[in-house]
Amino acid sequence: VREPTLDWCKYSLKTKKGQATPGQAADDTWYPRAKVETARKKLALGNPSEILCAELRENVHVGREEAYCHVARGNRKLHARAKAGDTCNSVDQQIQCLIELATDLNMLGRQYIGLETWL
Repeated sequence: VREPTLDWCKYSLKTKKGQATPGQAADDTWYPRAKVETARKKLALGNPSEILCAELRENVHVGREEAYCHVARGNRKLHARAKAGDTCNSVDQQIQCLIELATDLNMLGRQYIGLETWL
């Protein structure tokens, strides 16, 4: 069994230097708390594209995150995820936004080249 919390703690320790403010020690629990907050947003019917944008902004390895967010949010004329706003009105709308985001060819073409998805 793999416990992601341990991975989060290890990641937090690796990157804690970037999280410290001058004169204060870094908080080792910032990353696990951020992951729990992301899960809360998902359970509160958060729009998947907005959640993705928030995660992109927090990721130190991603550059040009606003360009990716523009693509993730979609086009108001074509995509339900663009019309939904920050929060979806129902579970069905959230699922529709998630499926749309996951099958958007523009998004799929921008994924990490080493991504290995498992079915």
